[in-house]
Amino acid sequence: MSGAGRRWGRHLLRSTWADRVVGTVGVRPGELVLDLGAGTGALTGPLVSRRARTVAVELHRGRAEALRRRFDASTVTVVEADILQVPLPGRPFRVVANPPYAVCAALLRRLTDHRSHLTRADLVVPRWMARRYQASPPLGFSAEVGLHVPAGAFDPAPRSDSAVLTLRRTRRRSTSRRRSASRRRSTSGPRQTHGRRGRA
Repeated sequence: MSGAGRRWGRHLLRSTWADRVVGTVGVRPGELVLDLGAGTGALTGPLVSRRARTVAVELHRGRAEALRRRFDASTVTVVEADILQVPLPGRPFRVVANPPYAVCAALLRRLTDHRSHLTRADLVVPRWMARRYQASPPLGFSAEVGLHVPAGAFDPAPRSDSAVLTLRRTRRRSTSRRRSASRRRSTSGPRQTHGRRGRA
């Protein structure tokens, strides 16, 4: 793996474990599913075999081209882009992904933003992170720790084990948006008003 991949915390899932991950998350035929940080397509392949409408997002140009050669365009849309900047679908979608560990927190904030149409995300993340989100889920979502993924399931192996973090939307987007706005108002303090000073 390149030095850049190591700096971003990039650990590619081995194919046998990728198939196990997808097999546990209940992807249904026809669902729109994003594989964010698709890499070599370890998760993309099992998603395709389950007939999901798959969008594979990969920043590395060479890997993106390899994905286009490997998968038929009728089954997979390959997008060469940064997962923190790629436009998200304007309709309900799922995410099944093994993102670079260094951007997991930023990616989760983006996916669970009140403007997002995300319905469910199954992400391979460090196990400690999965437990933290289970204890304190994002607003409008439930969180649970799923499949345990040992360090040996990756190439190169990370320093610690990982797990599948599952986020499910529990509120409609409009409700989450109102509560998010209310939370911002309640923490911003009272608005100051400045009247015109009267003449003596």
